[in-house]
Amino acid sequence: MYSALFYKEWLKVRWAVFGLTILSLLVLTYIALDLAYYVEFMTAVGFWGNVILLGMPFFTDIRYTPLLSGIIVAIVQFSPEMNLSRLKLTLHLPVEENKLLFQMISVGLLLLVLLFLIITILLWIIIGIYFPVEVVRFALNSLALWLLGGIAAYFLTSAIILEPVWTRRLILIPVALGFIDLFYSSGNPHIQLTLFFIITSVVAALLISYSGYHFKRGIK
Repeated sequence: MYSALFYKEWLKVRWAVFGLTILSLLVLTYIALDLAYYVEFMTAVGFWGNVILLGMPFFTDIRYTPLLSGIIVAIVQFSPEMNLSRLKLTLHLPVEENKLLFQMISVGLLLLVLLFLIITILLWIIIGIYFPVEVVRFALNSLALWLLGGIAAYFLTSAIILEPVWTRRLILIPVALGFIDLFYSSGNPHIQLTLFFIITSVVAALLISYSGYHFKRGIK
């Protein structure tokens, strides 16, 4: 049954995922060309000095791509379920509703993780061509937080869409915005802070079961 559900969710989000993949590749290409230009214009040593000593940003163009990806995948995946009342039929299947909802979000999460893995590997290669391992580690630490922000945005956007009561949606929206902002205002985190954000991102998924409970209760 999960394979059929996976295929159903894939049909809904496939074009969005393809588009986001192309967007990510374009942004990474821009970063690579920008790096090549600055290294040529300033010489490698001069550019390294600006990056290492002055904290010159050189990879932040990818900053909000994961956030946009999480929001778009959630909208494309769950808006049809609500607008066309498909979720009513889905929740009447002989499967416990929370299990069914988490199976649905596991599809979106898996696709996002694959996209984010591509971004991570390519950015690692691009930066590794020009910089030592310390700079690469700094960039990947920052990227990890932005990727977690994209996953949290996916969970929270899904919960907002699935919430059937508008007053609760209005409460969830500022909470979600404040929470997601933490991922983009923390700078380069220590490992303990990264672990904290990993845990809180997973906890954010529980809001989906909360919204699903309200929706199911509304059906009854």
